[in-house]
Amino acid sequence: MEALEWSLVQSKFKLATARGDGLFDLYEGRIIIDGQEFVIPVHVGDELPEILIGSQWLDRMQLVVNKPIGILTLETVSSAE
Repeated sequence: MEALEWSLVQSKFKLATARGDGLFDLYEGRIIIDGQEFVIPVHVGDELPEILIGSQWLDRMQLVVNKPIGILTLETVSSAE
């Protein structure tokens, strides 16, 4: 997270997961897609092998997965919809 220069928002808070409660750090992630910057919550915990970008992300983006042909599409959606 330091290499990405993402700011720590909260440290060691309890969050329920499918594996039970775990301790997580919450970072403010900043990413750019199609020239537009987004601020997203990023949860990091020792119990997870990778960072977890929460479902709040999908409030602003449309995720389409076409597994048979191996394509994942993530695009911004209009807030007017």
